[in-house]
Amino acid sequence: MTIMPQDSINTAGIKVVGVNQVETEHKRRRQHRGRRRVNNKSISPESNICSAFDDSSTCATVSSSSDDSSTSMSTTTTTRSLHQEQYKNQRQQQRREKKNQSSRKKKQQTEEILSLEEKERYLALDSEMVGVGEGGIKSSVARVTLVDWDGRIVWDEFVRQEQEVTDYRTFVSGITPLDLEDAVVTIDDCRRKVQAMIVNKVLVGHALKNDLRALNISHPWHATRDTAKYDPFMKTRFDDNILWPRKLKELALENLNRKIQREGEPHSAYEDAAAAMDLYRMVRRKWEKVMDYKMRKTQEIEEHKLSHKFQL
Repeated sequence: MTIMPQDSINTAGIKVVGVNQVETEHKRRRQHRGRRRVNNKSISPESNICSAFDDSSTCATVSSSSDDSSTSMSTTTTTRSLHQEQYKNQRQQQRREKKNQSSRKKKQQTEEILSLEEKERYLALDSEMVGVGEGGIKSSVARVTLVDWDGRIVWDEFVRQEQEVTDYRTFVSGITPLDLEDAVVTIDDCRRKVQAMIVNKVLVGHALKNDLRALNISHPWHATRDTAKYDPFMKTRFDDNILWPRKLKELALENLNRKIQREGEPHSAYEDAAAAMDLYRMVRRKWEKVMDYKMRKTQEIEEHKLSHKFQL
């Protein structure tokens, strides 16, 4: 019996595949699938999109659409950032308005409603000086201003000088030669007028001692309200806990949110007097309690001295 080879063709014309050939074919197919997977991984998403179309113009259109999407996303991000910035600014504005409303409400709560008769008890004084004599060292009153409780001017006059002015101190006082050339009120007239106006009044001002000394007049301590000597308005300069006066412009800016005595501009007697009055109005209740205590203690000390004198 003759054995035919496995890879031979039978008489019927049917191809007979041997075992070795089948294994070779399977191996070839596995290698082909492996190469195809590797090629698919190495192709970018954009290439996959392009490969899905035969026309290159179609691929370009898809790429352009992708760019438009990126631009649209960038525009959306920018718009969102602008909205966030606007929202942030609105919130800040609302917080500022709320703070201002709170400040106004607090001021209204602390602001006292006084009768016309009570208001007439208060006057604020400020004066401006010029220099006379050699070197302009000696001060002479050149302008005096009095304002009422509501900050209205009651009296405001330039004072005619009896001595030659050697330093107008214009950068501070605001006084010019023309102001004093037209002045008709003498220092004696000014003194008498001011003295008469402040009798039985509570006199308000800043560093009033200087103004009263320059005018050569006096006023009772218990009827004087000097914002330079009110403890809460003062500061501790050294470590000895001794209080020192602060500048009026600092107090006005801090407590009234008002700018006075601005850099490069002359002082205004009206502005200074009005600022002192407004500072006093803010703390009147507390200040008057302190003054009541001081007057009561003073009275007790005087009565004790008097009784001790009679005992002797």
